This record gives sequence, structure tokens and C-alpha cells, in this order.
Amino acid sequence: MGQAVAAARKEAAKADEESKQKTLEQLAFLVKAANSKLDHYQAEIEDMFQDPDSMSKKAIPGMRAVRWERGYRVGIKNNDEDTASGLNDVVDGTFGAIESGVNGGSVLSGFKKIVGGALKAILGCDEAGESEEQKFFVFVKHNAIIRIDVKIWRYNFSNKGIIAGTENVFCYTFCTSVVNSACLEYDEITYLLTEYAGDDNVEAYAEKLLQVWKTISDMHSFLQRRDQPGPLPKGRAQARARALEAPPPPSPRRKQIQATEEVVEDEPEEKAQSPVRIEA
Repeated sequence: MGQAVAAARKEAAKADEESKQKTLEQLAFLVKAANSKLDHYQAEIEDMFQDPDSMSKKAIPGMRAVRWERGYRVGIKNNDEDTASGLNDVVDGTFGAIESGVNGGSVLSGFKKIVGGALKAILGCDEAGESEEQKFFVFVKHNAIIRIDVKIWRYNFSNKGIIAGTENVFCYTFCTSVVNSACLEYDEITYLLTEYAGDDNVEAYAEKLLQVWKTISDMHSFLQRRDQPGPLPKGRAQARARALEAPPPPSPRRKQIQATEEVVEDEPEEKAQSPVRIEA
């Protein structure tokens, strides 16, 4: 009887272990699917960096990434407050703090509300299948024009028992890049600066921004000159010029050939023997 019970427990433990291993494998598959989606989103954004000319025909492109934020969740609950709170922290960190005293503060607050609304819609979605949100924002921040790309994806299974006893998988990516302001049209710059500073203050802010950009341009030129190698001192430059003008020293093989030629030239020529006359 005792052996039968032990065997039954062993079989149950084995079944639990197999079930656990199966669940772990299914969770790993979900994580891999989420990362694959994030890699796809990142590749789309990096294509914009590699070919900004093509993108500029459709939208204002960024030059290259200065910050990435990406993550995933498995088995989130609808309108989960903990998940929503964590994602709101990501949004706050990506867009930055609201600046006071400028119109850009209300603009940035509006952008955050747009992203927060998109996140809330996806977190509250319970329809089976795929949900996706893709947005980008271009605005003035820290005296530069930046672009933020937001991509959010969620997949809901038709029931909880399909994969690892979970109902969904969710992922997001945020990318911050700086826009090349020299490639913008006048009207685009006017719109972005006015949106940031306000209609009444845009002229004063434009003059201030112009001074900042001039200062940064001078500093950038200085850094480029500093990194270039300077001229050699006069004495070293003359010595280097003489070394370049002098003929190269002969190789050991050439020396050996020259020595052989000199030995041959020093040997005396053999005197021609005069014919011997035999008198009768």
C-alpha cells in the first residue's frame, strides 16, 4: 500500500514538473514574441535615421536616437492600476517635466494626455486579437527641436487556457531623437517656436534661441579644431622635410651586388700574349 502511494505521489510530482516546464516554455515564447515586435518597431525607427531624406517627404525625421525606452508585460489585467502607474512614469521620464512660464508647458502636457489616453485605451481593451497604437510628436525642448516616437502593441487571446494560462501580452517602445533644424522649412520652425513660446513671445524667444545656437556653433567649431592635429614645430618640420627628400638607403642585397661589382672592376686585365716567332 505504501509503495502504491509513493508511486502515485511520484507520478503527480512528475506531472506537476512537466506542467511547470510547459508553462515556462510558453511564457518564454510570449516574451520572445514581445521582443520580436519591439525589434520590428526599433528597426522601423532606425530606418528613418538611415534614410531621413525619404522620411522628410512624409514627416519631420529625427537624426538619431538619444534615448530608448522599451518594455513588455505578460498577463496584464484590464485597467490595471499598477501597470498604468508604471507606464505613466515611463511617459513622464520620456517627455520630461512640464516647464513653467512658457506655452510649451501646456503643449507638453497635452502630448502626455494623448499618450496616456492611448495607453488607457489599450490597457482597457478586452477584445480578442491585436491592438496597436503608433504616434510621433515634434516639439521644442531644451532649446532644441526633438521628436518622440511612441509604439504600443497588445495581443489578447480568445481564452485564458491557450498559452501559459495567461490572457494577453503587451509591449511598448519610446524613442527620443533630435531634429536637424537646418532642414526645416521657415513655416515649420515658425509653427514649432510659436507653439512653444506663444504668439506674443515668439519673437523674443527666437532672438534668445538664435544667440544660444550661435554660442553652441562657436563651441562646436572650437571642439573640431581642437581634435585636428596641429603643425609641427619649425625644427621638426625641416628635419622631416630633409628625411623625405633624401634617397632611401640601399638594401643589404644591393650592397652585396655593389661590392661584387667593385671587386670585378679592380682586377687587372690580362695582357695579350704576343705571338712567338721561330726562326729557322
